[in-house]
Amino acid sequence: MSERAARVTPEELLALRAGRARRVVSPGELPGDAAAAYALAGETVERAGKPVGAWKLGATTAGTRATFQTETIYFGALYAEEIWTLGTSPALMPPPVFRAEAEIAFRLAVDIAPGDAARLAESAAPETLFDAWTPALEAPYSCIINIPEAGLTALLTDRCAAGALFLGPPRANVLDPAIASEIAILIGGTKAAAAAAPAALLMSPMEAALGFVVEAGRHGVALSRGQWISTGGITPCIDLPTDGRAIGLAFAGEPVFTLDLLPSPEAVQA
Repeated sequence: MSERAARVTPEELLALRAGRARRVVSPGELPGDAAAAYALAGETVERAGKPVGAWKLGATTAGTRATFQTETIYFGALYAEEIWTLGTSPALMPPPVFRAEAEIAFRLAVDIAPGDAARLAESAAPETLFDAWTPALEAPYSCIINIPEAGLTALLTDRCAAGALFLGPPRANVLDPAIASEIAILIGGTKAAAAAAPAALLMSPMEAALGFVVEAGRHGVALSRGQWISTGGITPCIDLPTDGRAIGLAFAGEPVFTLDLLPSPEAVQA
């Protein structure tokens, strides 16, 4: 009889990330349920000792709900160093597997303690909870190779596959109807993927952000002013080049940013 596989640990996840490495994880190595996976991810963030700058969401689209067999919004933390905002140049290193989807992100205007989350999400005016929004490019990456086959607990264990988040300039009026405009990923100046939130998401981006606030509180996660919430893929998640072709984001037919990417370590060593 084979021995039971050892559980994945925060130390191993941190080491894999640091080495830009990936591996297959067996079911026996994963936490037993979503709550345990969130706890492991939280411990990993604590041990990393890095400030959380944003949160990425899932289960805001029909595709992610079907893939991970859940109707409950799930989330993962991105470190501040994994976030790039227009005006910072060059952009941060892309993940080893560079794929991305276009999203809408909101910036928290207040700290939210877990015990206050449900009440504030239900009763507070959204413009008091958030002070800005922006189009964004969210690049998922996990050091666990066999996602989605390994399921939701594998995804949550590795911070919901947090890779990088590229943000446009902050925009005022978080209730702006323009949020429903088309958002597009550009490669070499040509549209590679495009869609609008009303057609792609199961709820509005603001409803997704508020739903996340409730879920974060339910799992005992404190949220901080200045953190961004990226509300789920509006466009499909597509492969992006690292060969020098320009990668950009457009919104409502206007350019938002073009990434000036650092070369990958592989390119430097070549």
